[in-house]
Amino acid sequence: MSKPGLLFWKLFLAFWLATTLTFLVGVGVLEVGRFRPGDPHVEAILASEKRLLQQFGVQAAGQLLTVWERPPDEAIGVYDSTGQLLVGAPVAQPAYEQAVTSREGLALSLRSTHAPGNDAGRPWPQIPLIIGTLMSALFSGYMAYYLAWPLAHLRRAMSDVAQGRFETRVKPSMGKRRDEIVDLAEDCDRMANQLKVLVQAQQHLLHDISHELRSPLTRMQAAIGLLRQDAARLEMLERIERESERMDTLIEALLTLARLQGRPESIEREPLDIVELLAMIVEDAQFEAGIKGCRVHLQACPPFIACVSGELLYRCFENVIRNAVRYTRPGTTVRVSAHVNAEANRLSVRISDQGPGVQHDRLHSIFQPFERGVGDATVGFGLGLAIAARAVQMHGGTIEARNEMGGGLTVEVNLHSARSLHDITLA
Repeated sequence: MSKPGLLFWKLFLAFWLATTLTFLVGVGVLEVGRFRPGDPHVEAILASEKRLLQQFGVQAAGQLLTVWERPPDEAIGVYDSTGQLLVGAPVAQPAYEQAVTSREGLALSLRSTHAPGNDAGRPWPQIPLIIGTLMSALFSGYMAYYLAWPLAHLRRAMSDVAQGRFETRVKPSMGKRRDEIVDLAEDCDRMANQLKVLVQAQQHLLHDISHELRSPLTRMQAAIGLLRQDAARLEMLERIERESERMDTLIEALLTLARLQGRPESIEREPLDIVELLAMIVEDAQFEAGIKGCRVHLQACPPFIACVSGELLYRCFENVIRNAVRYTRPGTTVRVSAHVNAEANRLSVRISDQGPGVQHDRLHSIFQPFERGVGDATVGFGLGLAIAARAVQMHGGTIEARNEMGGGLTVEVNLHSARSLHDITLA
């Protein structure tokens, strides 16, 4: 179970302070009610009785005890040397006794059922306060937990739904509880189920459209092969072939993007050296860069083994590097650098070109599907960086773009060295 959050402590302190203040007020009222107006304390009566005996004698001391309205459980008496009661009330078991010489010179004994400053026979006055405070703390803790833990379940469920795990359900974890929070959990479960249906419908639609488009494309390519024998139509056939290849590329990208809309656990992973994968991609990109008159340079690091999908990461880095080659100026170099952060167990890959860069307000939107720059309507489909971003996210990594001071765009990809599927899912 996760540790208590801020809401739990707010509820706990609110309940605890309310119950504690209520208890303290009740104890205060009871304590005030124990004393009647005008009742002197036993200690004050004993001190006054002693002075009266010493200064004015037994008769004056007896008058004080006569007018004193003593509580039923308290008694003060003056005894002579033979143990005979002279004035006051009889004290069977004295808790306090003091020898006093009266004004007449008699050796007397001043006795009381309670010693000054001592509440004999009564419980320690702090015990009710401690017990009340502890009981209020237990009650407050229970109430705060009762209200806070279902909200924690809801938060975790919403986080799972945000990550694409639409099968998450909250109500079963509520047990037999019946209140408004359970109604909210039911609504969240219905929302997750509806999102699951909508996403599956979207994926099926993309999949069906892609397959439906591939059938006529296959027939077109077959017809092109037959019509190539007519030289007069060669130019038209070449245009048709380019367009069919373009559509085939689009369909392949749509299929890949549809597959990446699933959960991270749905892709197959295997241990792979990402640095070696980068070297392969850079070697393939050199051919396209050579045609444009530029080059691709890899600044490699030691091997970095991670449990990943080699196909998805290949598409990711290939799309980013080919995009850099496309926009870098002729005669320049696209730099690919890989750096390992040993402490964070993380690999950072930077792909930098020397092209015009991207408008500042588009640095995040370029990773959205079908997002292309001004004047790029005939170049690509705007799916390459979207596929790269989703592939990195499914591996628990991050991808971001920034413009360099001297010109050009840098795309940075950060990946963790997860050794198992469980580690990648938690990354």
